[in-house]
Amino acid sequence: MFPYPPKPSGFSPERRHVVQAALPLYVLVRHGAGTAAPQQVLCEPVASGDAAGNDAMVLYFSPLEASIDALWQDLPPERYQVLPVSAFSPDDLLRRYHGRLPVCLHLAWGAQDGRVAVRAQGGPVRISSASVGQVSAMTETIPLPIGHADLAGYARLWECAGLYAHAETHARLLALSPEECHRHAGLALMRLPGQAPPGQPINQLALYDAESAQWHFIALDRVAGQN
Repeated sequence: MFPYPPKPSGFSPERRHVVQAALPLYVLVRHGAGTAAPQQVLCEPVASGDAAGNDAMVLYFSPLEASIDALWQDLPPERYQVLPVSAFSPDDLLRRYHGRLPVCLHLAWGAQDGRVAVRAQGGPVRISSASVGQVSAMTETIPLPIGHADLAGYARLWECAGLYAHAETHARLLALSPEECHRHAGLALMRLPGQAPPGQPINQLALYDAESAQWHFIALDRVAGQN
């Protein structure tokens, strides 16, 4: 969801903040019609934890995963951008949440018996971990509480899917142009094996491997056994 416009809440509008991450992370922003300026960042409603009740900015390890979500939103390539998180200023969200920055790290999509789960509004069910970045009054930098342990957990998901060489594929994905990412995302949706109706129980995680152009499904109990 793109949950704007923001509501002024006393947080200084003059300051421009920069997100600092220990890893390459990406966000999906949508443009308004007829303008090249990013206007809205994709967010995810959070139900539990420190970010509960907020719309958290979605972070991706891969630009391709962000592009897949863009196509789920029926966005043509001229209406969206996938940006490094350090290139996007989250000041609208900071004003909305009084200097706190809710974020959620995309890990996979939810699935049921080999079909990607969808919501009643038509979007996919996203599996992610939520946290909150805190703004200091002394600096414009917002350090994200996401590090190499999160990357290791993400890598384990791919290993559970039998894709032990995903690190090499991931490196190649980071070198793709936006146009190439969009084409790969279109192929991912074409190769989608099916969609589970809204309200169905999730029993798998879904990952898309660009190398083989195939979706892979991991049983939830197998993932739990890796932790």
